[in-house]
Amino acid sequence: MDSRRFDSLTRFLARRISRRTAVRGGTAGFAATLGVAARHQAAAAPTLRVEGGTGEYDDCLKWAYRDPFTEATGIQLVVAPEIDDYTRLKIEVETKQFNQSDVEGIASDIVQPPNGPQYLEPIDYSLVPQGEIVSGLAQPYGVASDTYAYVLGYNKTRTNGAAPEGWADFFDLQAFPGKRGVGDSPNDILVMALLADGVSPDDLIPIDFDRAFTKLDTIKSELVFWNTGSQVQDLLDSGEVALAITFANRVASSSAKGKPVAMVWNGQMIQSDMHGVPKGDPQKSLAMQYIAFITSAAINGRISECIALGPANTKAQVNPEKAPDLATSHLDVPYVVMDSPTISGWFNQNADEVNERFQTWKSS
Repeated sequence: MDSRRFDSLTRFLARRISRRTAVRGGTAGFAATLGVAARHQAAAAPTLRVEGGTGEYDDCLKWAYRDPFTEATGIQLVVAPEIDDYTRLKIEVETKQFNQSDVEGIASDIVQPPNGPQYLEPIDYSLVPQGEIVSGLAQPYGVASDTYAYVLGYNKTRTNGAAPEGWADFFDLQAFPGKRGVGDSPNDILVMALLADGVSPDDLIPIDFDRAFTKLDTIKSELVFWNTGSQVQDLLDSGEVALAITFANRVASSSAKGKPVAMVWNGQMIQSDMHGVPKGDPQKSLAMQYIAFITSAAINGRISECIALGPANTKAQVNPEKAPDLATSHLDVPYVVMDSPTISGWFNQNADEVNERFQTWKSS
């Protein structure tokens, strides 16, 4: 793969969710529920390197996944630093010096061809429960371990007691007057605009730029662009914007603190954190065991116990107190899997045109 294309793609990945809103933890009694085959062994335990996280997110990964895996298998885990670009992965594969992480956290853009086949091992779906994962998130070279969503969030004091029902209401300035908060990134805005204009989730690709931008023009003067999850949370909590494209976990966190905000799940845009194994990694067998473990129905839902992320496994048991706020609890309404091969793959292949047309529209 041309290094310039790889570097361009990694810069295009600056859109990952902030995972700072922890909910609760606890480990009592869980060990008895582990339905795995391997147990502690007397011999010296093998080791596996897995990418971690930061702060409360990493604390949750340790409790939800890493500690139970070691307890169940005897395999010791070494935690590698979380990365936001994939230069490390590229260097490891090309030099065959696998000294950082055997299990990488991978954005769907890197899972897609041409990067997936070049830099990642095929996921072993004889171990990983492919049929239980949200459709579109179990891909040949990467599989999701959790889910989150962009939703329509609104400030109830700005909507006069009325509740929007979907993205079409995002564009109804008469029924729902006020500013609109949108992320300063084109993918979600374009998808949202087409959904609002009546396009089915199954017919979004290829993106109809003219239709999407024509729709966005109708509210362009009311748009407020945000760059971080905390920024849009503040905009919505304060009522500076009446409606916003926002993270579901942010709305849930604010609502729990008594802020006058709520969200609409109809048309949610599901995203995920995925895992993959560097191509040629000699530890790929153990790495696949780890990925299979954390995506299993028995384990995958533990993430919801200690941070506001949902499972990727649709059969996983989740924290019942948090279930209403998780993407996988709302698969009975229309939704879009943004990390699916169809959608993510198209945006990946057309990243330059998407960004150019978005910036041109913004400045016009």
